[in-house]
Amino acid sequence: MIKGVVSSIVTIVRDLARHRALRIALSGSVALWMFASLLVHPLSHRGSDRARAPLFRGADITPAVIGAFSHACVNCHSEKTRWPWYSQIAPASLLVERDVKRGRERMNVSYWDAIDTVDKQLLLGAIATVIEKRQMPPWRYTILHPEEKLSPDEAVEIIEWTRRERRRLRQMPIASPSK
Repeated sequence: MIKGVVSSIVTIVRDLARHRALRIALSGSVALWMFASLLVHPLSHRGSDRARAPLFRGADITPAVIGAFSHACVNCHSEKTRWPWYSQIAPASLLVERDVKRGRERMNVSYWDAIDTVDKQLLLGAIATVIEKRQMPPWRYTILHPEEKLSPDEAVEIIEWTRRERRRLRQMPIASPSK
């Protein structure tokens, strides 16, 4: 009888040990999966219907200014964002997406034709100001992308364009934006 009880206890302990090892392995696998999922961006960045639209649609803008905006501003201020490889890996993905979202909220030049004239004039003034003060593009962006800094000539070209465009808009009758 005692042998049977001992045998049963040994069997139960072995089963518990196996289950404990199984639980530990399963818990470790789940924890590893959860950690890995934090590092990999779950969704790819979706394109917009405006991604192929011209920048500053409706503005009187020179190719030089479009070129400067295309390399220094579009990643945060348009639907033409070129997402770098690290925008798919957390926590960098969270920072990049936050910056792009904030940039588009402040000014999205892919929707220039949908902005009313008064707001365009305000934005043009803001563009000139942040470029004159060298606040744009931000230093933390140009550290990773030094090729996307504005040259002094590009900065002057953009500032002069903002002034010309503001004058042009002031001469136009105020109208609702086209949608």
